[in-house]
Amino acid sequence: FRRVLFRSASVAGQGRPVLVGTATVADSEALSARLAAAGVDHVVLNARQDGDEARVVAEAGLAGRITVATNMAGRGTDIALAAGCAERGGLHVIVCQLNGARRIDRQLAGRCARQGDPGSVETWLAADMPLLYDALPAALRRGLQRWAPRVPDAALKGLRRLLQGREERLQALQRRRLRARDRYLERGLSFRGVSE
Repeated sequence: FRRVLFRSASVAGQGRPVLVGTATVADSEALSARLAAAGVDHVVLNARQDGDEARVVAEAGLAGRITVATNMAGRGTDIALAAGCAERGGLHVIVCQLNGARRIDRQLAGRCARQGDPGSVETWLAADMPLLYDALPAALRRGLQRWAPRVPDAALKGLRRLLQGREERLQALQRRRLRARDRYLERGLSFRGVSE
């Protein structure tokens, strides 16, 4: 999270609002603790602040505002830019994890540059992320961690597509198996009937 902390503070220092997307409530709170320890003003939006969600989303477009949010928080609402933010580049979204589905990454990235507003997105990957950790052998993870700054963007994008495609296929297989099991149980229940 150290690099995400410095990057979000740097972009916010330019007078742009920043939205940092995390995968879990624990990740959002860990990043929040680091930001607070560094004296960086920010707001957290996760399952623990759902009562303040409307206010936090309404203020997320303020100049220099850093909002740390989980993927699910505030979905379906536009972040309106405050006066002068569009001229500075608009909302900047930092995705600091690799989600199991590309759809979730696109939803997070889609929070900026809405309705004609400017905006930008960047993704930070860590070698210890669950998706990388579960899919790659230890030697490859160590090599990736060591050489990550020198790995071409195209190679990282290819790895990202490969890992997310693998995870999406696994999830689809699990859904098909669950539906088949449900149909099997329904057929069994329909023949036996239900006694009272």
